[in-house]
Amino acid sequence: MSPSPQHPARDTIPVGDVELHDHYLPALPAGDYRIEATHTLRTGPEGGAGTVGGPFRAVQRFTVRAPQVAVDASAVLARQPPDSADGRFAEVLPHVVLGDPLLPWERPLRGADRTTPWLALLVLTDDQIAGGTDTPARSEPTTVGAFLAADPDVLKPALSPEADIGQDDPCETVRIPTAVFRQVVPRLDELRYLAHCRGANTGDRPILGIEEDGLFSVVVAGRFPAAAPPGSPPEARTKNIVHLVSLEGHEPLLRPDPDFRGRTSVALLSLCRWTFWAHPDAGAHFRDLAEGLTRSPDRSRAATRDEMWLRLPSPYRDTDGTPEARRQVARRIGAGYVPLPYRIRSGERTFGWYRGPLTPVLPSAVDRVASAGTADSLLGYDPAWGSFDVSLATAFETGRALALADSAYVRQLTAFKRAARGLADTLYHRATSGHLPPDGGKERPHTARTAFAALLDGPLLTTLGATPARPAGAWSPPAPEPAPDDPSGDLDAFLRSDAARAAVTRALDEDEGLKERLAPVVDWLGGLVLLRAVPFGHLVPDGRMLPPESLRFFHTDPNWTAALVGGALGIGAQSSRDTLQDQVVADVVRSKAAESAAARRDVDRGVRGGPPDDAPAVLGPVSGLLLRSALVSGWPHLAVRAVGADGRPLPVLRMDHLSPTVLLCLFNGVAATLELAEPQEGFRFGVEDDGLIPLRSMTAPDAGPRLPLGEQLGPDLTFRVLDHLRPSADPAVRVLDLGSLVPALSAALNTAHGTALGPFGPADLALQLVKVPEAIRFDGPDGDRFPAREARQARAAREAREAREGDRG
Repeated sequence: MSPSPQHPARDTIPVGDVELHDHYLPALPAGDYRIEATHTLRTGPEGGAGTVGGPFRAVQRFTVRAPQVAVDASAVLARQPPDSADGRFAEVLPHVVLGDPLLPWERPLRGADRTTPWLALLVLTDDQIAGGTDTPARSEPTTVGAFLAADPDVLKPALSPEADIGQDDPCETVRIPTAVFRQVVPRLDELRYLAHCRGANTGDRPILGIEEDGLFSVVVAGRFPAAAPPGSPPEARTKNIVHLVSLEGHEPLLRPDPDFRGRTSVALLSLCRWTFWAHPDAGAHFRDLAEGLTRSPDRSRAATRDEMWLRLPSPYRDTDGTPEARRQVARRIGAGYVPLPYRIRSGERTFGWYRGPLTPVLPSAVDRVASAGTADSLLGYDPAWGSFDVSLATAFETGRALALADSAYVRQLTAFKRAARGLADTLYHRATSGHLPPDGGKERPHTARTAFAALLDGPLLTTLGATPARPAGAWSPPAPEPAPDDPSGDLDAFLRSDAARAAVTRALDEDEGLKERLAPVVDWLGGLVLLRAVPFGHLVPDGRMLPPESLRFFHTDPNWTAALVGGALGIGAQSSRDTLQDQVVADVVRSKAAESAAARRDVDRGVRGGPPDDAPAVLGPVSGLLLRSALVSGWPHLAVRAVGADGRPLPVLRMDHLSPTVLLCLFNGVAATLELAEPQEGFRFGVEDDGLIPLRSMTAPDAGPRLPLGEQLGPDLTFRVLDHLRPSADPAVRVLDLGSLVPALSAALNTAHGTALGPFGPADLALQLVKVPEAIRFDGPDGDRFPAREARQARAAREAREAREGDRG
């Protein structure tokens, strides 16, 4: 089966914009189907044809598979509020983002049209769930057979498992008392407004298994979380439990006055579940966490620019009046070094300065790195202070260790080196052999075989076909070529020559066999250039450089990465000839590894339409950031965007979670400004603290002199959502009455626009209830040199372009 075509969302939606769609319907809903064909044979004239046998009938049964009793954990991309979070969530409608854009509409509900989702998101408290006391979310693990078994006290769904689901298959359930079910579960005609499809550009997110077509489905709760009333102490918090449930088989209950047939509770399949705490004072929402990144390590004041670089806090100052030894320590620490214990070969203990590849300064180039064959040759010593610099030596040994630990890479590198050795031998013999015709440009054969083939194509065949003639004189064999006086020296001189290097470089580009062997080596080294598999302790050698809830900027040291690649390339050398040959091909391999690193993220994301073959990606100076924060775990698809000094977005080279709370980002270029933002597919829905929402424009630019789609119509044009709640004796149970909310909101929008806007759908409701994704912006390493006026112009132009393109969506 050929893969489905990519949705244009990934290419047409600008980074930072989002498209909202009412739904994304599958061509055929999930379920068991059959195809029946009947055929009758007739004979004779058309007017009186008689039946001959039959009718013949054939039946083919098949199943359209889709999740029914469980979904993979990887299908859930984001939960809002995040799992186990604390914060001011009372005015936020929880929602879940699913990686499959079709999922909410893959199963039909009886009595509803195809645009009605079969999923609902329920927000509950501990006292509103029966059973399940052994788990935080109060769910109960069971099997499909046990779940569907009749129970006089529990109402089960009228569910027919599909053919691929067994009675012993596991599932999770949640039991809700009937009174709570009547209060919190959406009605059948309300469900369509609580799910929509969303398109977003995923270029500024960690990949993390995101479906790279840029489409997501979103299921929103119809209930606001329970929270302590205003004026409660800060420590007063309320546990909220969220369940993504299946309503398939429960259709008769999805009406204002359901008949529970004497049961005390209703059992629902729970496909996803999590908990969070809502209280008056925020503790873990995006704004607090993001603003905390701007504080000093002790949180007592705002951090300075110098404190935002990845380095140790220095105990000394590099100022006049400070003793010279302490000034030297301050300079080293300011340059990103860390003092570490070091034992020299003779056994004495001392200390060495170590700096990893992530530095607060951009070091100057070190010439000897490219030609180094051992780690010792990269060991630095400062005789003035009697200290060692072990940074580049550590990088070389790290590259060697990582290479030797990967047996597949060792095999690929060995095969490439063997092929390169054969190439070098061929080039050497071609240059020194007297049996081949002299160099005549394109006429010169490459090998003896091609020379003999040239003879066959020339006068040799004519000579062989003629009558033999008597030789005119005695024949004597040709004299052998004299052996070279210094074969190894001649080979050494040949390999060092510019002609040999040019020939090797050309062959690595043109010879298909060599290119095939080189490709996996370059791919592996490209990952190494991006510091993949490099231990975290080599990147951040001291935990004080990256304290909890901190953001640190850095440059990458090209000397360190060059030594790292050199260590990985140098394995397998058995002689001086091997070492010299490695040096001959190293420049080409390093160049291609840099190209691979520059294009790696696009390859990983499966982006089409990259640079053409004759214009490979170029790796420039690399900058980046390390983020250690609950933002990483709470918002795993956190958006990170960097802008260069020219106002253009910088390409992302790598964006990976090194741990649940640590995010590493590398950019191709030096960032002038950087922005952390809630992901577009994960922004929040809800109301402001006063229960109001601002009314947003619902018209596209081509509809006349209107505001851009989604823009707030004005500070005074608001709508009070909390006037449209289901009646409830419990003030903590605030469930939207969509039957009242939707027509009232639609009428308010018609009035605000001065015209009838037409049908009001799920995407329209989502647009009005959206709480704009929060973001925080930092000046990057070049922030002081970033022209403010040009920055504003570039940003304004980009925002205008994104608004226009977003409107077309």
